[in-house]
Amino acid sequence: MTEEIVMHDDGRKRRRALIVNGEKVSGLAVIGLSIRLLGARISMGGVANVETEEPHRMKGHCRRLLADTLTYMTSEGYDVSMLFGITDFYDRFGYLPVMAEHHTVVATRDAERAAAGCGDYRIRPVREGDWPFIARLHNEANRSRSCAVIREQSQFKGFRRGSHWRQRACGLVVEDLAGQQVGYAAFDDSDARVTVTEVNATDRRAFWNLLREFAGMALKRHCGGMEVHLPGDHPFIAFVRRYGCETHVLCDRMAGGMMRILNQDSLFAKLEGALAGRLANSPLAGRAVALRLETDLGPTDLRLGGAGGGPPVEVSVRLPQDRLMQLVAGYRQAGDLLADDDVAADGPAEDLLRVLFGGRVPYVCHADRF
Repeated sequence: MTEEIVMHDDGRKRRRALIVNGEKVSGLAVIGLSIRLLGARISMGGVANVETEEPHRMKGHCRRLLADTLTYMTSEGYDVSMLFGITDFYDRFGYLPVMAEHHTVVATRDAERAAAGCGDYRIRPVREGDWPFIARLHNEANRSRSCAVIREQSQFKGFRRGSHWRQRACGLVVEDLAGQQVGYAAFDDSDARVTVTEVNATDRRAFWNLLREFAGMALKRHCGGMEVHLPGDHPFIAFVRRYGCETHVLCDRMAGGMMRILNQDSLFAKLEGALAGRLANSPLAGRAVALRLETDLGPTDLRLGGAGGGPPVEVSVRLPQDRLMQLVAGYRQAGDLLADDDVAADGPAEDLLRVLFGGRVPYVCHADRF
């Protein structure tokens, strides 16, 4: 039996295939993107389009291809890897869930009340020339959003998908009376429902106009309500709460948005400035901190803070890299994670880790998923 892995570029993707006896038996794609973690720009290798031809399934082909792909992505210098996976498969390759799914339901009759607060804005369909504005505003709005994909203005050409993999999406742009863009929204291209997947605005007064627009769409489609697929700490969700809503959060046990660390030292070198900033704005400000993170990828030593603020804080934590990834992403909090059987710590670990990593809701907009 002859076996080889071949690769070729396909636009933004690098497709990799396992060839056995001259026949492709399994394939996937690697997508190089940048994401936000703790506000820092991080290099991420996205894994997509994983498939094995039906006659060749259950023979370990995909396992070998994925294992080789992890080696490849590590050698290419990606700090972390992300995928959107099926249940109970990718955890064996070191991936664990790092984000929940969120959607908020607003009754149409309640959303109609937004008309009373509408300002002098116009709403129109998105046009080709709007993509740089949308990419820029998305990046600004998600500068501190854990796991958010950074949209490159030269490459972002539209909303690739709606709330589901095969769902097309539409867009709206909000303008002031001078024709200046002040906001945008994305939603499913559907005649049966209203499902909003993105909302951002430079002036939050535009939220009234957008909610009124969604209410009008729902009336036209004879919908009793609309869904907004945004995390609970998003400004638009905070806005719609005044009209009444119901929010749902789904945490998959071992599926959905999943990540793992590839190059641990490189990752924390990029995070060091953000960690130092969080420390400086905490009750531990001025204290010298020595933190050792020891995973199956090896140890990483961090020196943060300065002298003069009391005795140094020394903490050592031993944990699997996948658990560390969940902590860095903000999906799990320090106290919860330290209770795991395979996590051990010395020193005031919970207090320090809460300062350095707590308090964020990780999320990737549907249009940026792969």
